[in-house]
Amino acid sequence: MTFTSALQKIAQASLLALIITTPAWAQQPVDQTNEAQRLSRSAQVAVQQGRFEEAIRSYNQIVQLSSQSPKAAAGAHFNIGNAYMQMRKFDLAAAALQRAVALDPQMAEAYNNLGESLGELRQFPRALEAFTRATAIDPGLSKARYNMGVTYDRLGQTKYAEFIYRHLIRDKPGYPLAYDGLAVSLSKSGRASEAIAFHEKAIALNPRDGSYYYNLAISYLILGDRQKASIQQQKLKQIDPQIADRLASVLLKR
Repeated sequence: MTFTSALQKIAQASLLALIITTPAWAQQPVDQTNEAQRLSRSAQVAVQQGRFEEAIRSYNQIVQLSSQSPKAAAGAHFNIGNAYMQMRKFDLAAAALQRAVALDPQMAEAYNNLGESLGELRQFPRALEAFTRATAIDPGLSKARYNMGVTYDRLGQTKYAEFIYRHLIRDKPGYPLAYDGLAVSLSKSGRASEAIAFHEKAIALNPRDGSYYYNLAISYLILGDRQKASIQQQKLKQIDPQIADRLASVLLKR
């Protein structure tokens, strides 16, 4: 046997030993994927049952398992942010969603939800930036455009809000939130009589959303028509008793 042949046999033997003795690390990515999927299912069930802290722990474990997959980690941070939103911990939600978009800058939904959390924190300029980014990534993301209108409304810039809502209605004529948002903005700017038709259109598109009846009642109150406002309160008793009670309190003060 030549020296070269001997080296080849040693190399073959070493390779065989490596193949035989290293299945654990070779299998690890598959195991991690399976574990991440199990954790994701567990977290989804926890969210459905209102066990948000438990869900967040599971999603944090997914983040740890996804060190080599930025998109998977971004998805986990996105879900953490959403859980914090439901817990009304908006500062923690914003932090988680900021991590999500840092890992996946093309996640339009994460930018939208980041904007919503920042809006709840009254950081309106930053919220507008997030909504603008969301719509740039996905122009069809209607709720991000709607949220831009809401944010302009909160800033007292009703003309900008009206512009956003009217363009959204033009592009998405079956989107009830756009009509409701425009109606609210018109009422706030002293044009409640003009708002009524848009309130009614929102209700026609989604007659099960109690907030639309509430907002219509407020516009009637602005117009001084307490009777029509009371009619909306009666309708709400069948649709959403909680909002009906809220409206009843408003009516008592008028």
